[in-house]
Parts: sequence; structure tokens; C-alpha cells
Amino acid sequence: MDSAVQSRRFSIIGSVTGLLALLVSALTQLVPGIYLSGLVGQATWNEILSTGAAALGVIAISFAVVAIIMKEGKLLAGIAAVLGFVAIAVQIWWVLLILAIGLIILNSL
Repeated sequence: MDSAVQSRRFSIIGSVTGLLALLVSALTQLVPGIYLSGLVGQATWNEILSTGAAALGVIAISFAVVAIIMKEGKLLAGIAAVLGFVAIAVQIWWVLLILAIGLIILNSL
């Protein structure tokens, strides 16, 4: 009685990548804005981390899509997709929050 074990390789990689993206996304609020100069000019740690978080979120979502196409488990693929979306949403959330506060201030004038 051999039962075929279904591979979950892409969904596990996507889940780990999504969790890493969420951690990097949280770090953007904790790391001070230290300027770095390099080949591309000046950038802050916050800019580098937010770009990395968004990129890791997109990678996690991509692994989730590949896992669904390869007919792996939907639960782990869903977790990978949700973690990727949340990591991206955290980056966008701060921008939306600042815009909303700015609109409220401009509306009150």
C-alpha cells in the first residue's frame, strides 16, 4: 500500500519567503534612517528594507501561484500568498495612512 506523497516544495518555499518578507517589512519601522552611499547614490536603510520587503512579497506570491499550478496543497500556497500580500500591504499602509492624514489636514483648512 504505497501512498503517493504530494510534494509541497513550492508552497513551503513561498511560505518561508512570505514570512521573511513580513519580518523585513516590520524592520522598516524599527531601523533608523541611516544614509548609505554606494554605486547607485544615496539611500537609507528604510528604503532598502522596504524595497526588499516588497520584492520578497512578490516572490512569495509567485511561489504560491506556481504551487497552485503544480497542484500542491492549497493551504500552504494560500498562506504564502497571504504573507506576501500582507508584507506589501504594510509598506503601502504607511503611505496610505500619511495620505489620509494629509487629506484630513487639508480638508480642515
